[in-house]
Amino acid sequence: MCNLILSLFIFMFGHSSLEVSAQPPAPPPAQPPHALVTSLHKDPNTSLHTITVTLNPSDQYLVDLDGPIIWNRCDSQHYTSSIEDPMCSTARSYMSPLCPETNNTYSYICYDTPVNPITGSCALSYLTRNTFTIHWTYGRSLSEYSMEYNERAVSCAPSSLLQSLPEQAIGVAPLSWSPLSLRDQCFPPFNLAARKFSLCLSSSSDHQGVFFIGDGPYYLEPPANFDASSVLSFTPLIKSPTKLGYFINVTGISIDQQAIKVPANAFALDVNGGVKLSTTVPYTTLRRDIYSVFVSEFKKALKGIHRGKRVSPLDFCFMMNVTQQKADSSIPRIDLALGDGGYWTIHESNLLKQMDNDVACLAFIDGGNTAEHAIVIGTHQMENIMLQFDWADSILGFSSALSSYGSSCGNFDFTVRP
Repeated sequence: MCNLILSLFIFMFGHSSLEVSAQPPAPPPAQPPHALVTSLHKDPNTSLHTITVTLNPSDQYLVDLDGPIIWNRCDSQHYTSSIEDPMCSTARSYMSPLCPETNNTYSYICYDTPVNPITGSCALSYLTRNTFTIHWTYGRSLSEYSMEYNERAVSCAPSSLLQSLPEQAIGVAPLSWSPLSLRDQCFPPFNLAARKFSLCLSSSSDHQGVFFIGDGPYYLEPPANFDASSVLSFTPLIKSPTKLGYFINVTGISIDQQAIKVPANAFALDVNGGVKLSTTVPYTTLRRDIYSVFVSEFKKALKGIHRGKRVSPLDFCFMMNVTQQKADSSIPRIDLALGDGGYWTIHESNLLKQMDNDVACLAFIDGGNTAEHAIVIGTHQMENIMLQFDWADSILGFSSALSSYGSSCGNFDFTVRP
């Protein structure tokens, strides 16, 4: 009987249209799966991550925390949205100034300008519609049921815009504050109270990471019954008045619990661009005045480790193997001090990048004097931790390194189970 009710539930809500009622429908009598789940993939060449949002595993999209609209390549003729489409004015509000201006006065086609977040290039394109399908989960594995989202607004981009993206990417899936993001367009309409999505980026291209839409539990087993949502710390998310991405209030950086000396308001959003989370840069980037002090103090705190040859794009490297570290050597502890009194400790595996068997590098990059942001936290520092973005209450949940619990982002069971 429960299976019948659940089947009816999936039938009613599994074919959701773009226009969702402001009043969510009453939940079905049987307890439905509480979240949606899909896989994330680390590209070995770019160290960037892609997401699967269709039943075809080869259709992967670059994960972007800062983009305005989903876009994918269109190699053949597609349906084109008209300027009367309700989503057209929203899409056109994000027209890139880098692209040629277009005037829709004498055309019924809704033109837009998708942007490649890696190269910054854009293309004059048009709005179309696509279908996305994501599996339900009770938190431990894939449910046999999936949610199908028809008629989602997508920009139809030329293949040339895929340059520098992971080879398997057919487009970009933003998870930003934009109403045209994957976050907003593929949220379960019956569960509006839990406006959350969670990223768990794998550090290895051999293991899939995991993405959830909805609340926990998020079981990453082994160890048995380990719920990654139960070990989160929280800090406010800051919304920029001009950007679509996610910012946090960092007030300082400590090395072995000693704060480095940087100018006042060095990390302030309204003064120096703030601290942004990004899935389109592989390593955390610091503005030069912060980077130079950070690296200088980090060198002083190192013990028993010899310098190694620079390995591009990382500048500060030394002779060591992180997994075979000697007892008489020490890697300093790094903490980001947060405005609410908490801190984000960067675990050794996120702090260093093993370049070969003998050389590891500090996985931070000099952003130069004119960097737009004080800090951009890159994917290497976000791998193998659980990040939960609660956009209803503007809160970021973050775990410490999952290895400290004997787990990893590659431990979700993607087997389909009833």
